[in-house]
Amino acid sequence: MNLMKEDESCVQAMLFASAHMFPLVLNAAIELNLFEIMAEAGNDAYVSPSEIASRLPTRNPNAASLVDRMLRLLASHSLLSFTLRTLEDGGSVERLYGLTPTARFFLKRDDGSGLVSMVANTRDRAIWEVCLNMKDAVLEDGNHFERVNGMNMYEYMEKNPTLNKTFNKAMVGRSSATMKKIVEIYKGFEGLTSLVDVGGGTGSCLNLIVSKYPSIKGINFDLPHVVQTAPTYPGIEHVEGSMLVSIPRADAIMMKDVLHNWDDEHCLKILNNCYQALSEKGKVIVIELLMPEAPEPSMGSQYATRVDNAMIMLLGGKERTAIEFKALCKRSGFSDFRVVCYVYGCLSSVMEFHK
Repeated sequence: MNLMKEDESCVQAMLFASAHMFPLVLNAAIELNLFEIMAEAGNDAYVSPSEIASRLPTRNPNAASLVDRMLRLLASHSLLSFTLRTLEDGGSVERLYGLTPTARFFLKRDDGSGLVSMVANTRDRAIWEVCLNMKDAVLEDGNHFERVNGMNMYEYMEKNPTLNKTFNKAMVGRSSATMKKIVEIYKGFEGLTSLVDVGGGTGSCLNLIVSKYPSIKGINFDLPHVVQTAPTYPGIEHVEGSMLVSIPRADAIMMKDVLHNWDDEHCLKILNNCYQALSEKGKVIVIELLMPEAPEPSMGSQYATRVDNAMIMLLGGKERTAIEFKALCKRSGFSDFRVVCYVYGCLSSVMEFHK
């Protein structure tokens, strides 16, 4: 190994060791509304740390300098754009920052879309306790979240309204980012008269579909403590129940980011219930990450493996490859498996299981 390679390897190792700082700074920037302040300056505007600090409810004389240091980190990861301005003294340089298209996903929106709530969800103490003890998930058998908190995550959220609320908001934010694209490009909702969204949360995804296809009778199906917080939508009925017991009948059933929460045994039980609930020519629309077979260093692969490891800690499920989904499809009695389309690379793939 030559010196340059050795230097690069050392720096990369240092970056991995300090990787926790990025989400901490991103969370603080969101809580301080730094992105909102920048957005208010205009679409292509660059804003100085002192301008941003002047909008904060603080008397800290060092606020502008601290904001600059936070935004500098985010810009070094290309989340923000920047430009340099030489000050009148001729010897000092001021950094000005702007929002990239990626940063705009972290703006707070009235409809709950975007990824702000996804960042906020990771702050819950119960989740942190689970994450800090991840090694025990390897060393000991069983549900890791339950071992740390005394009950599984679904039971915990039922008893903890705060986590239940932040988790549901995070799911709305994440789902909205992909579901709008899916409704644009996926044609499999055409011609349906009824659609059940299994594990549909508060109904936001189903609302996007029914708004475009008003002839569809939408049934939003989820656990009681989830459905009870759901708003009213035209053309949608909220139904309480458990997918592990039975599922309402319909032409088609949609499951978005549901199967990755469960091990294969539970997935087969859910899919068998879907099979029983479908009409003769019915189908299940499965929307999930597709895990690449090889651990390639692409953004999509990195994100998929991050979510996969979150499943280890939180729910005991896993992300799956197309081959693994095809095996679940066949084992649960369906005759045909199709990967129909992709959204944002591999962030969401739309698959169909045909009866």
